[in-house]
Amino acid sequence: MLNVLLALWGSALLGWLCRKWPQTWLGDLLTLTVWMMLLLIGIEVGSNEMLMQSLGKLGLESAVATLLASVSCCIGAWWFWKYVCKGEQLPREKVTDVAGPKGWRRWWAIFRRLQDSLIILLCFILGCFLGTLGVYAYLPADAAFYCLCLLLACVGFSIGQSRDLVKSMKGMKKKMLFLPLVTMVFTWVGMLIASCIYSDRSWTEWLAVGSGFGYYSLSSILITEVKGAELGTIALLYNVIREILAIVLVPLWVRYFGPLAPISVGGATSADSTLPAISRGCGEKFVPVSVFHGIAVDFSVPFLVPFFCAW
Repeated sequence: MLNVLLALWGSALLGWLCRKWPQTWLGDLLTLTVWMMLLLIGIEVGSNEMLMQSLGKLGLESAVATLLASVSCCIGAWWFWKYVCKGEQLPREKVTDVAGPKGWRRWWAIFRRLQDSLIILLCFILGCFLGTLGVYAYLPADAAFYCLCLLLACVGFSIGQSRDLVKSMKGMKKKMLFLPLVTMVFTWVGMLIASCIYSDRSWTEWLAVGSGFGYYSLSSILITEVKGAELGTIALLYNVIREILAIVLVPLWVRYFGPLAPISVGGATSADSTLPAISRGCGEKFVPVSVFHGIAVDFSVPFLVPFFCAW
């Protein structure tokens, strides 16, 4: 764990020192590393016959945990909007076209926003298939560890170079700065309920899974390396399902829980993949809030996941 943290925050310091020279190639390297890491996780899962037989059970656990965390976030966002913010940022215009394009165009737009998640799942599925063929025995012993260190170095360097968090805070109401905290706390509430339902896993393991907040690549990889492939698989499925619910059910979240609910459910993805759906469903005035929320939650993942994994 110490090596992992050193790779992450050492590269973050290096990124901060080099912040005047943006590295445009870093995003592509990060994407390729994530794909490779998820392929290796899939190979590890596929090589374990007992784990492959329990994939259906793990998927059900992930779906239940995701639903609990999402509904809990919606309740927290509703409370925060109604009793703390008191509707002060509600857009004057009435948002009617929450669904965006109609018919097949709507589903194509949803597919485009989910394509990164689908590629991640395909890498994992391909890895599982290769694992069943015995590929795992031919891999270097520390392949996953070195790939993880490269991934964390890319993530840390990106964090060090990023100035988006400060920019997104400009012009926001001060109360909205606490929305990421609301998302984290109510996500943990949902995961604690999940730990009561699935008591064969410790509550700290469920909190580690929940602390991915939709950041499926980094959180699932960290959990796999520290806690094993089984919990890492649950984390991967949980985060991907959470992103899908955040995008597809925006009209439902807005209607019953208010304009902050889709942002909270989106978690770390509210700054990128779920942002177009949030903009249409909540109004453009909530875009700065969504961006700040996503970046702030995203930055918390490298701290919180290792913290709960260490327990």
